[in-house]
Amino acid sequence: MRHPLALLLLLGLALWAWPGSASAQTSIWLQKGVSGFGASASLAYNEDQTTYGFTGGYSLRGFIDFELSIAVLDFPDEPLPEDLVGVAFTPRVEWHPLKQGPGMPISVGIGSGLTFFNFASDELERNDTELRALNFSADATVYRFFKLSSNFGITPAAGIGYVHSETWLTQFGEEEESVSDDNFGGAGGVYIAFLDRAGRIWGVAPSMAFTDEVVTVAIRAGIVWTL
Repeated sequence: MRHPLALLLLLGLALWAWPGSASAQTSIWLQKGVSGFGASASLAYNEDQTTYGFTGGYSLRGFIDFELSIAVLDFPDEPLPEDLVGVAFTPRVEWHPLKQGPGMPISVGIGSGLTFFNFASDELERNDTELRALNFSADATVYRFFKLSSNFGITPAAGIGYVHSETWLTQFGEEEESVSDDNFGGAGGVYIAFLDRAGRIWGVAPSMAFTDEVVTVAIRAGIVWTL
């Protein structure tokens, strides 16, 4: 098996890039005072991993969000086990203390979440090895809606974020290696929204997250049912 510490360090670089700010907020699609349920699918890529995700969320009056995300992570073959796959589960809460309206030109969102990672591969199983990770994230996003027609608009968004990562490797039931890491970064995206006659919002949101080491590009497509 490859050296566990090298495995952990590479994963540590990859995991902090899990998309957060300017990427998943249900309230960002909604005007002040409007509640709704949202669902979306996403694809994100950087040099360390490819992430396929699904997010469901509820926004109360465009003010506070509750979200759950699940994702599958695919990694390059070297120096990791060639069949290594990760599954990530993220509960997340977001608060939008400022919302665009008369006298307020922008909106602001503040979010935090925990991401739980589990990994599997034949190589890990053969060596009686378990690999787990946990991320804590906090971020803030500024955004503004521009109405382009009666049922079409765009919302540019920009954010900053912090991620603390913990990664553990256990072999034969005993912890052998662990790595913790802290990262700061930025993100930007554009939400492109279409409102249909039934009041549903259909959207596509390309985004990019970055630090001085890793750039992640992502695209999300989804729907919001307004209430």
